[in-house]
Amino acid sequence: MANIKQQKKRILVAERQRMENIRYRSSIKTAFRRVVEAVQGGDAAVIETAHKDYVSLIDRATAKRALHQNTASRKKARVTRVIARGPQLEETKKRRVTRKTATKAAAKVTEAEAVVVEEVVVEEESAVEAPAEAEATEAPVKKAAAKKPAAKKAAAKPADAEEAPAEDAAEAPDDES
Repeated sequence: MANIKQQKKRILVAERQRMENIRYRSSIKTAFRRVVEAVQGGDAAVIETAHKDYVSLIDRATAKRALHQNTASRKKARVTRVIARGPQLEETKKRRVTRKTATKAAAKVTEAEAVVVEEVVVEEESAVEAPAEAEATEAPVKKAAAKKPAAKKAAAKPADAEEAPAEDAAEAPDDES
């Protein structure tokens, strides 16, 4: 806590300014939501008035330094893109059902429905096993392909073997002397 009288005043002023800045930012978010709702409604007059109110709020907040100039420009550009894009259909995101969620759902449903969920899980497991069997049939083909390079290496070894005795012969006289 500040001990000096001027610092105590400064703390109070800073708190007042912070609250005012929060009010500006909150009203800007609300105005943006109103513009989006107007765009979804499709009435050009309502869109125009909502847009003017939004830009006016942003300019006022920028003048009071509640928003930085670049932030204000970004927000104005964003609302312009929303208006230019026009009304959008809202689509809900489809969620994937995993085994974990399927077991949670099975715990909540009756016994008759639980049997149906277990059958679905069993069918999914058999579908997972099928690719493993396909890999087992492909394995011998891969082994045969692996043997061919080994044969090439064997053909290359005799050439190396011929060089090795020559080197040994060359080294032998050095050892004797």
